[in-house]
Amino acid sequence: MSTIEQAPGLLDNRGSLNQTPLLTLLQSKQAQRATGTLQVRNGGEAYSLFFLFGHLFHAYGNGSQGEDAVFTPLSWRQGDYSFDPKSKLPTEETITAPTADILAEAKRRGVPGADNGPAPPREAPPAPAPPAAQPQVSERPVVSQPPAAAQPQVAPEEGPPPTELYPLPVGKLVYESLKTAFVDFPKLLRSLSSDRLTGYLRLTGLASRGMILFYQGSLIESFYDGGAVVSTGRTAFSLFKNDVDRGEGSMDVIELSSEVVTAIYQLLTAPTILQGLLARFVDIRALLQYLQEEKIHGSLLVRAPEEMGIILLRDGQLLGAFTRGQPQLMQDPEIVTRLCADSKTRIEVKAVADLEEPASVSLEEMLAMTPSVPSTVYRPAPAPVQAGPAAQAAAAPRAPSYQPAPQPVQAPAAGEPDIDWPSLMSQLNQMADNALQNRSKKVKEMLASTEHNVDALDRTIDRISQTSIMFVDPARLTNLANEMRQLLEEQR
Repeated sequence: MSTIEQAPGLLDNRGSLNQTPLLTLLQSKQAQRATGTLQVRNGGEAYSLFFLFGHLFHAYGNGSQGEDAVFTPLSWRQGDYSFDPKSKLPTEETITAPTADILAEAKRRGVPGADNGPAPPREAPPAPAPPAAQPQVSERPVVSQPPAAAQPQVAPEEGPPPTELYPLPVGKLVYESLKTAFVDFPKLLRSLSSDRLTGYLRLTGLASRGMILFYQGSLIESFYDGGAVVSTGRTAFSLFKNDVDRGEGSMDVIELSSEVVTAIYQLLTAPTILQGLLARFVDIRALLQYLQEEKIHGSLLVRAPEEMGIILLRDGQLLGAFTRGQPQLMQDPEIVTRLCADSKTRIEVKAVADLEEPASVSLEEMLAMTPSVPSTVYRPAPAPVQAGPAAQAAAAPRAPSYQPAPQPVQAPAAGEPDIDWPSLMSQLNQMADNALQNRSKKVKEMLASTEHNVDALDRTIDRISQTSIMFVDPARLTNLANEMRQLLEEQR
């Protein structure tokens, strides 16, 4: 059996808890940066745990939720588990602490199974045996083995952050720098689908990046990096589409071979089987030869302090190598391996056990689930002296230079001099905190950048009702905006 087949990161998505306890599953999902729903069952009891890029953000079962819903199944040594990487994630967030902190608290409370000590004696001993047979990388952390107690500290300290969207290679440039303000997004996607694009649509904004991956005209995955967390699937598509509807950023369409697109999909979704390897202790050429012998489908990532390089592999053979600074695919891995000359460079390997054609999703269903934001909300309007509130409301919220100057003659009619703006803004910020708790930062930033006049605040409240925040139900934002409008009306 190959090393990769033995790696715990590639375990089946179903199994028994007496062979793989919840502790191992939690550490494995974190190390893999997995996204999906883990269900554990023992007799008549069942718990559901939800992960987003390795972060356990919600759990519930048997009348409990949050960390309490993790402590109970930690002690189980019987039962079974299943993991669904394509499940729809809830909007609730009942867990904010890192997995390591949750386990530490469970250990402090004396919860059985909260550390590696009480692992089952019958099945557990054979698990650590395989690493001894590995080549020179055998002493490095392999994420799918039952981790040692110190192991979870390696990835957060030196490994890739869970919010990372890797650099992508550049192939044939089909369209370049399409301004989102002038693009009919649904028509563009349908055109790329009918042209049977194999490649990706890339969005580049001031504070965000997005990517929609196509395989022979079918949409297979979406990714969106908004700075707080990298989202995938429907959430990522919605955030991508919202940016386009707002006219934010520009887009490029890149065409690649089907093999490279499959490799990119694996790069972004496959589990990490080797990580935290210091390049100064590794013969990178020997490691590449080992991966070739193992015939892996995946990628080798080299992370230098100022650069990052990626080598894509299919059946162990080189598909191409590129770096963030030189994204054109090269057939010589030297462009990446030379980064290992830096003593601080680290190496990781991502791989899948079996090569499967990526499953497609319905483009029309994705488009239908996210209604377009009216373009008039974001289109700058002329600013003549006589412009009234209706014309001002059409000004772009992100471009203050286009907004008409306040009219001194109209200001008294609006009653704005009688508004206690510091008190009003304080009340609005408190409303945001009450409605969104620790997700209120984005709304409060929008309020802080708003001019102290009624029209500007009206526009900001409109934006709040149409914005997207991770783990926040859009209905909560709509309700919040309605409450803010009611408060503003009381001040008029």
